[in-house]
Amino acid sequence: MSGQPRLFGEVALDRGYVTVANLYEALTIQARLEVEQEPYRFLGEILSELGYMTEKQVLEVLNELHKEEKST
Repeated sequence: MSGQPRLFGEVALDRGYVTVANLYEALTIQARLEVEQEPYRFLGEILSELGYMTEKQVLEVLNELHKEEKST
């Protein structure tokens, strides 16, 4: 591991919860909202609303990221 913290999308992809296309679509939406100066939307929230991830899967990814953060 490079010492860099993993990102939400990376973990979701590694776990097989989303495809590259799903992730790209959600990231595109997130970037568009930022450009339009809309309130920030978390990637997990967008993926869940698109129907690509369940709330349980989002929580599992967040839990894994939290565990990794504590171990560094």
